[in-house]
Amino acid sequence: MSKTIFISGGGTGGHLFPAIAIGTELANNNCSIIYIGSKHGIEKKYFKENSLKHYLLNIKGIQRHLSIRSIFTNFLFPLRFIISYIHSIFLIMKYKPKAIIGTGGYASGLPLLAGILFKIPIMIQEQNSIPGLITRKLNNKTKNIFLGFKETKKMLIGKSLFTGNPIMTNLKNYNKSKCKEKLGFDTTKKLILILGGSQGARAINNYIYDKINFFITNKFQIYWQCGFNDIKKIRKIKHQSIKITPFINDMSTAYSSADIVISRSGAISISELSFMKKATIFIPLPSAADNHQEINSMYLEEKKACISLKQKDLVKGVLEKTISQLLSNKKNIEKLEKNICQFSSKDSTKLIVDKILESVK
Repeated sequence: MSKTIFISGGGTGGHLFPAIAIGTELANNNCSIIYIGSKHGIEKKYFKENSLKHYLLNIKGIQRHLSIRSIFTNFLFPLRFIISYIHSIFLIMKYKPKAIIGTGGYASGLPLLAGILFKIPIMIQEQNSIPGLITRKLNNKTKNIFLGFKETKKMLIGKSLFTGNPIMTNLKNYNKSKCKEKLGFDTTKKLILILGGSQGARAINNYIYDKINFFITNKFQIYWQCGFNDIKKIRKIKHQSIKITPFINDMSTAYSSADIVISRSGAISISELSFMKKATIFIPLPSAADNHQEINSMYLEEKKACISLKQKDLVKGVLEKTISQLLSNKKNIEKLEKNICQFSSKDSTKLIVDKILESVK
């Protein structure tokens, strides 16, 4: 008889995709997986499109920016918290899970708290170098915490294990020229992959939009994932060397085609780029919780595994200068590729799943 396991998390791809990677591997080991997310995160669409058994809580995180909408959202937070906690309790009573795994995001905490109430083993997969709020609050009550960065261990008092971050199992390295050709690019010219994460990166989008003549003049090709929020504006750019999309389904081809990548520095992006051995310019999101994106990228930059630029410095022309320097010297790219691949954790999902299965025997 299969064991039921809850996996809670989401809000962004950085929390959702580790949940999917872990859940897929657990399902392959005869476990019945129920995903718990939020009605307000990207998981709502993903779960429905992929026919995964799931429940969505009506929970939304505290809004850090000031607006009428954020004030209203924050005002409703206590009520949503209580209702979602009760919902989590009812789900546990109904399905009696053997374990609950949290992968971060505002939907992950309440099922974990409810699990503690029922003395069900809870575990957390912490992607970032700086532990998130839920990890910090619950780290002494967990059966195990699976860490994406080694140095995170010294910040926790509970049991933890460095595993690296789980990535989707379908990522593969392909021939660069063939991938450029498949995407409709010139195989003889340099290609820059611009990633905005699951929700896009407005500041990066706006800056590159304003500086698009730099890329065209230098004959750089761009494969630009801009997110859904900015797609209407960005698609006004019409040029044969620039391809624009709100979302990329085939990340293997996208990564493989790129000579360099420009990306935010969320932990899962770092893990995927490490696995794919890509020379990357990271531009951390300044408003990320606990400034974790900048800390993530600075750690890699200290190891000469990436280039990290601050968003506020873009106006000084540092991005254009960095791109020109990288693409004019093949050795610079090769050095970054060699160093970043050291952070790849090919077996992270299996390590995590093995530990989970040990806990539910």
